[in-house]
Amino acid sequence: MRKKTWKSVFAMILSVSILMGLSVPIMADDNFDIGTPQVFVAGDGVYEVENNKENRLNIQIKNKGDAIADNVVVRAKSEEAMPPFKLSFSDGENVGSLGINGTKTLKLYVNMNGSPDKASYPITLSYTYKDPMGSSYSGSDTIYIKLKGFDREPSYLFDQMQMKPESLSPGTGGVLTGRVKNTGSQIMYQAEVVLDKLTTEGISLSGGFSSVQLGTLNIGQEGKFSFPLATSADMAAGNYPVTVKLKYMDEMGKEYEKTQDYYINVGGVSGKASQIIIRNMKEPTGTYGVNQNFPIQFELYNAGQVAAKDIIITAEGLDPSAVVPKSSSVKNVMSLAPGASMPMTFTFAGTNQASSQNYAIQFTVEYTSGGTKVNTFKQYAGVNISNPKKDKEGESEDDKNKSKPKIIVSKYVCDPLIVMAGEEFDLNLSLMNTHKDKGVKNIKMFLTLAEETSSETEKSGNIFTPVNSSNTYYFDAIPPKGTVDKELRLYVVPNAQPKTYTLTVNFEYEDAEGNEYTAKELLGINVEQVTELNMDDFAMPESMEQYMPVTVSFNYYNTGKVALNNVMFKVEGDVDCSQRSTYVGNMDPGASDYYEVTFTPNTIGEVPVSIIASYEDASGETIEQRRDYVLNVTEPVMPEGEGEGAEPPQNGLTMKNIIIGIGVVVILGMGLFLFIRRQKKDPDGFAESMDFDDEELEDDEELEDDDEDDDDKEGMPL
Repeated sequence: MRKKTWKSVFAMILSVSILMGLSVPIMADDNFDIGTPQVFVAGDGVYEVENNKENRLNIQIKNKGDAIADNVVVRAKSEEAMPPFKLSFSDGENVGSLGINGTKTLKLYVNMNGSPDKASYPITLSYTYKDPMGSSYSGSDTIYIKLKGFDREPSYLFDQMQMKPESLSPGTGGVLTGRVKNTGSQIMYQAEVVLDKLTTEGISLSGGFSSVQLGTLNIGQEGKFSFPLATSADMAAGNYPVTVKLKYMDEMGKEYEKTQDYYINVGGVSGKASQIIIRNMKEPTGTYGVNQNFPIQFELYNAGQVAAKDIIITAEGLDPSAVVPKSSSVKNVMSLAPGASMPMTFTFAGTNQASSQNYAIQFTVEYTSGGTKVNTFKQYAGVNISNPKKDKEGESEDDKNKSKPKIIVSKYVCDPLIVMAGEEFDLNLSLMNTHKDKGVKNIKMFLTLAEETSSETEKSGNIFTPVNSSNTYYFDAIPPKGTVDKELRLYVVPNAQPKTYTLTVNFEYEDAEGNEYTAKELLGINVEQVTELNMDDFAMPESMEQYMPVTVSFNYYNTGKVALNNVMFKVEGDVDCSQRSTYVGNMDPGASDYYEVTFTPNTIGEVPVSIIASYEDASGETIEQRRDYVLNVTEPVMPEGEGEGAEPPQNGLTMKNIIIGIGVVVILGMGLFLFIRRQKKDPDGFAESMDFDDEELEDDEELEDDDEDDDDKEGMPL
């Protein structure tokens, strides 16, 4: 066997030498053509890149010639004067050598750092190289970079747009809300929502700005917006458009502008009107002398549903010679929104022509409701003037005997001071005979409502009703300079409007000679309405997990007799809430609405949370209603199999099974190889050879010795 091996080696060496010898004359032949290398860029030549990113392109350079290309140098250049990108090779421009059909991949970095204005840009790849004989060659190819998403406009969706309330009245306000959602496959940058077609004569902003910045909207992300709006007081009924404009940029810096009209329903003045009232009037108490100033204060309040415009308030004494204004007697108010109020003060004084008596002062209010209807009403106040000099002036003995005795209300007090509609109250009166010499007798007193009104429910005798008595009261006599006290129990009708009512106290009486006289006094009674906001019961979960959202919803109602102004809901507590405050606006009597809020607890343990409803009553006072809860927040529970140390799911093809399978295949392959090798050495006696007799063991030892000798001789010359 050793001889056969050396023969095979010798034959191989001889064959190689012959081949090398035959090649020498071929290389020496001067007329032999060595071929020409030909370098080019493989592939389709179009590469996709992303803006505002460093992109790595794999450029494949290939030699398709029939000779080696040496000293290959590749350069990249844009034909644009100011391209929005930079080019660079990761390993430089020198490629080295390319064998016949040889290829090499270059990494070309394209750094997009500008504002591209088109979808693709050409890039010229120029190259130089040499053949094995040193001859130079050059060439170029053009590749194109295509901007990903350039030709795809980001898509969007205006969603959940609504007006609260759904329909507005002239002179009222509401809130337009909505959201913008990125429904496309590109990011929207510098997203902004702008309102257009707003006018002061129609629909206008009631506060804030006409644009909302949404910023960057990622794919699937949404941005919310809201605009407080108001309607003009003289708008006609109809649907009025406001344009919602969406502005944004794509990844390339390309600007977009989309518009959508939203129509707002305005109900007009039909069935709705403004209602100006005088409330919280503070009349002068006590008695004032001549030229002594006294103020009369009150609030001008709009209890209606639309704004009142062009309001004119005129104040004057019914006896202008006795009581004169000391301040401007006419005041103008351009507009007064629903639920709004404005303080008013007028100053008067008694003149030398005034006698010692009670004088009435008249307030006339004129205004425009809804831009069309003109309304007028009057209200009165009274003041006691004392002028003893006038009383004595020119008085003869006969005049003294003929002088008229006078009855005035020297003092009055309501208990309680603020009278509630639908409830009873006490009116305490002190009646005084101002004459120093004459007494009065057979006195009859009755009450009437002094102001002029267009409402049937507010006419005389229908607001204040005596309890367990008639409207007429009798007194036997009042001596000169004497007084008498009277307590009246009165009831206020439930539907009385919140305002200051002027109650007229009428007197009929006689003197000692039987002469009949009449007199009247004016009293201001402040009436308020019970305001009530009722909320449905709602339940909080007994326990919840941290960072898990909780949704609470309920209906609420205005069960009072007057409108609730500036209704608002807010959430307090250590929770994340998308909208902590929700502005509702005004609620008419009997109106209802729906409130829903979602919040997420941030901490574990007992977390206090409060939902607060606030509103203003007819007097302008803010009232709060609270719902306080304590949430039991627990740690988040990990889903089964996702915690630390969890076993991966067994699907029948684990890494362990794969390794075992590979090991089995290797062992079987080795066994098969040994079997075939043994068969070639001893095809006839393979089975017998498994006996391992002593002679065979000795032959094997001799073969091993011969192999060791051969190893010692390896490397010696033949």
